[in-house]
Amino acid sequence: MHPADNTQVLRAQDDNLGLGRGLAFSSLVTCSLAVASFLLSACLLSSAQQSALAANASSIAGAVVQEPGSQPLKKVLVQVVAEDQKQGGNYTASTDADGRFHIESVVPGRYRIFIERTGFVGVNGRGVKSDTNVLSIQAGQSVEDLLFRMLPTAVISGRVTDEDGDPMSGVRVVASRRIPGKARREATGSEATNDLGEYRLPGLFPGQYWIVAMPPPDFRDYEPQHEKSQGDSRGDAHSDTRYLTTYYPGTYDGAQASPVTLKAGDEMPVNFTLAPARTYRVRGIVTGVPAAQKLTVELAAKAGDSIRTSEVAPDGQFEVRGVGPGSYVVKASTDAESQSLTARQDINVVADDVEGVKLVPQLSFTLSGHLRIEGNAPEELTQYSVNLRRAELPDDAGFFMSQEFFGMNAPVDRLGNFEWKNVNLGVYVVQLYGGNGQSNCFLKSVTLGGRDVETGFTASGPATLDVVVSSKGAMIEGAVVEKEKDVDNDHPVPNAAVVAVPEEKYRKLPDRFGIGSTDQHGHFTIRGLAPGSYTLYAWQDLEEGLWRDAGFLKSQEANGTAMKVEEGAHQQVELRLSLAGEEWKH
Repeated sequence: MHPADNTQVLRAQDDNLGLGRGLAFSSLVTCSLAVASFLLSACLLSSAQQSALAANASSIAGAVVQEPGSQPLKKVLVQVVAEDQKQGGNYTASTDADGRFHIESVVPGRYRIFIERTGFVGVNGRGVKSDTNVLSIQAGQSVEDLLFRMLPTAVISGRVTDEDGDPMSGVRVVASRRIPGKARREATGSEATNDLGEYRLPGLFPGQYWIVAMPPPDFRDYEPQHEKSQGDSRGDAHSDTRYLTTYYPGTYDGAQASPVTLKAGDEMPVNFTLAPARTYRVRGIVTGVPAAQKLTVELAAKAGDSIRTSEVAPDGQFEVRGVGPGSYVVKASTDAESQSLTARQDINVVADDVEGVKLVPQLSFTLSGHLRIEGNAPEELTQYSVNLRRAELPDDAGFFMSQEFFGMNAPVDRLGNFEWKNVNLGVYVVQLYGGNGQSNCFLKSVTLGGRDVETGFTASGPATLDVVVSSKGAMIEGAVVEKEKDVDNDHPVPNAAVVAVPEEKYRKLPDRFGIGSTDQHGHFTIRGLAPGSYTLYAWQDLEEGLWRDAGFLKSQEANGTAMKVEEGAHQQVELRLSLAGEEWKH
């Protein structure tokens, strides 16, 4: 704890002490008594201060156990992080042989508690993954009964060999899990094989996983076209055989892959044998580009499991080799820093080469803007950055997330100016990052040429945007409760996600969602809400961000609490826990 120091420092300055040659004995006695009095007073004040600190000291203590079995778990790192870094502090502790930890002198406030130990993952009482816990602590309060649970994680390991049984190094093996409510999957672990063809994917939460092996690029696909031998012709099928991305237990089609099921502490062997398969070529031309510009063509699988590149010849011709069957996006671009050229087209490779792809790149441009803050906002403008992101994101980002997925960040200077370079034709939305997370600031408006473009706009050339941030965001406070079994009484719901979902036209704007978490008393606070209509929900055991899925929100329409907020409003609400179907959980 870091209390303000209220000790009164006594300074005695007496110009008439007579500390010259004629100093009398009585003066020495007087001085000695003054020093003694000062020391006695200081001791009394220090003792009083320490007593006051002891009376107001807060502490946190608890235990971490391993499930199943509730055995004490030692060497767990416990991190206590204040939600408001301006008011609270950060603390760490480690569990002892009995699985217990204790942290003294904690500043009152709301905290997030993280637990970490290699080979384990935190879970709640229902066995669902739980990375953080929220705790509120008052002055002088001692919280002694915290209990955290951890499960041993699982491991997938194995070996990748070729058709002759020889080890294959540099093959990237990826484990992915199904996204709740979706057919698609997201990568959760990845490692390349070593010189023995071995790999190991640790730290996996129990559940179902799909495993894929992605071989390294074949250097034959990157040889300059004029260096190809006569035998490497279009009709020579053998020259176009390659090791392809292979899904366990041995298919090139991700839809035909079989998952493996992991339990806590499992070490599951998954081996691959890769054999060469027939591949195809994609040929085309890039037009309308000055000869001096260096162009590259990139072919990215929509399944997200491969990317192939090829340089464009001086006459604009290109050829991408070693392409397996599937759906792809072919993209041509320059590497110029100041102004780039970009073109893209969707193609399908079935059982033959793809010919005649024509790409006409468009010149990129710069979008600039100015940000200003309305109201009493002490934050420096340089604390903010403005993000420009495509309004429509691909349904499957795959293993290789492009810049389009994350968008482009532009830092704001001290005068409020910012800019994005190398912007391509498209429909975009603007988001705001930064500032003090405990403030009530929100993105109030985005205008282009006096036109409101907050929900999206088409960028076709250089332009200037005006962005206004208000410091008068609305605040919603409240509690989440549910009925106890076989009892009429309500009890608070801890560690629930409380989400204020905006009306439908704003749901593609992450900034518009208000998000809070309940503490041990079921209390939550959501700050910085833009004025408008919202539906409030409280969920437990839900994957973060799932509330932005349109299908999920459709399934929850009957569970929400409607609320309308005004700028600067401070409102109270009590919520009931919303239940999500099993199809929306891992």
